[in-house]
Amino acid sequence: LHVIGAGAKTKAMSAEDADDVKEQEPFIHRSSSSGAKGASGHVAWRSEGYWSGSWAFIREHWVPMLANAFEWFEFATFAYLVDPISENFSNGSHVVVWFIFSIAFLCRPIGGVLIGALGDAMGRKPAFWVASITVVASTVLQGALPSYQTGGEKGGSVGLALLLMLRVTQGLGIGGELGSSVIYLTETSPRRFVGMTMGWLSVSSGLGFLGASFVAALLNSALTEEQIVLWGWRIPFLLALFPGIVVLYLLSTIQETPVFENQVVSNREEVEADGDEQEQRGDVERQPPARPARRDTLNAWDGFCRVAALFCMLSGAASFWYVGAVYVFDWVRERDHSIDNKHVLWIAVFQNTLSMPFSLLAGYGTDRWGLKQTFPWAMSACLLTGLPVYALLYMDASLAIMIIGPGIIFGFVSGVVGTTTSLLASDLFPPALRHRSVGLGYNLSICMFGGLGPAWVELAKGALPLAPGYFLALTASMSLAVYYLYGEAMLPKESLARSD
Repeated sequence: LHVIGAGAKTKAMSAEDADDVKEQEPFIHRSSSSGAKGASGHVAWRSEGYWSGSWAFIREHWVPMLANAFEWFEFATFAYLVDPISENFSNGSHVVVWFIFSIAFLCRPIGGVLIGALGDAMGRKPAFWVASITVVASTVLQGALPSYQTGGEKGGSVGLALLLMLRVTQGLGIGGELGSSVIYLTETSPRRFVGMTMGWLSVSSGLGFLGASFVAALLNSALTEEQIVLWGWRIPFLLALFPGIVVLYLLSTIQETPVFENQVVSNREEVEADGDEQEQRGDVERQPPARPARRDTLNAWDGFCRVAALFCMLSGAASFWYVGAVYVFDWVRERDHSIDNKHVLWIAVFQNTLSMPFSLLAGYGTDRWGLKQTFPWAMSACLLTGLPVYALLYMDASLAIMIIGPGIIFGFVSGVVGTTTSLLASDLFPPALRHRSVGLGYNLSICMFGGLGPAWVELAKGALPLAPGYFLALTASMSLAVYYLYGEAMLPKESLARSD
């Protein structure tokens, strides 16, 4: 941590870099023209237009997006291999496996706070690296566990306990990674195309889910069911080792965000100014505080309200990602056992592919019209599509309906909501508290409405056959209500404004 974070803690910014960080609004503190410099010292996208500038920025900041895609691939692989994992660790019980899957979500808020505190204290870069190595190590080790298929009853019991532990550590890591990737890119990107930057980040998450669904579909197409249960399920986990090492190395080469570096310099200047003032008064015994009071911080109540608002405003997106885009396939298979699992997995691949261009469209819309327009639009899409699609599937789960509903419609909505919610979360908090606050609020919402969402609808579907659809409608309504009642007033004007 000392080596990785040394630049963030001790390096003073150059005059050019300091000028790049403009405090346009109290909680934005984002660079309007800063960026990573090439060998010539010139930042290519500073003077370019919207499309060329945003693309140039992405070309220079592709490492965080690669890391984000790879880590979501690792996390999502488990969900697409529930059948063979249950045969290896729980004697075929899906309930046990989904419980273990949910455990990772329960740990995500803890990881978001712990790694977020590291990010606020030492820098976004070391926090990103710690989160990534935790996810990589936990993923690879899952592929090497003993199981009922390889070690009999004892191997299965030991493997189940170890799997639970690894899912806990993976949840801690992914909880920290989510905030790290969002904050790193929002604090590095110029404001004029920060929405498109979040769109590309959402694309990288989609690529992770796409890779996981594609590998699962490929395994089911190339191997027999017996081969998958015996050894095939281990392949995606073990193959994560070598690209994981590459990702960790690349993350060690990225620069700290200009926002955090500017904050370090400002805090140091405040400490020195405070010390000079005390010395002039003759109070030489009083030491300057290690952490001076910051002008861009929040009081406890305001901070709590913002985290609570974020928790509620993200509920619609969180439930849609998991109850809408992922759980729907398991729900359909349970209702109609004649549906071929290979067809379902390939529709999931189609859905994840389709979500990516819509993520970029939402990014452009956010830059063009501001969050004041695009966030309500995204939540309205969740509200208007979730229940009708589930109702349609309840009446007819044919292949054509599967392609139109979970494939096209859910693909469109899941792509749109990712872009807007990421920027919303970052803009709610000042830089000094941003990492841990986003890590807590974002992950709590994902945990309660996303990871545990399938469990809630499983409990309710006995009385309400369309419980997943009602759940999506309820959470989207809550997101819209809290946004209009509280969230919009908490956001800085820059977040809500239309671009010129």
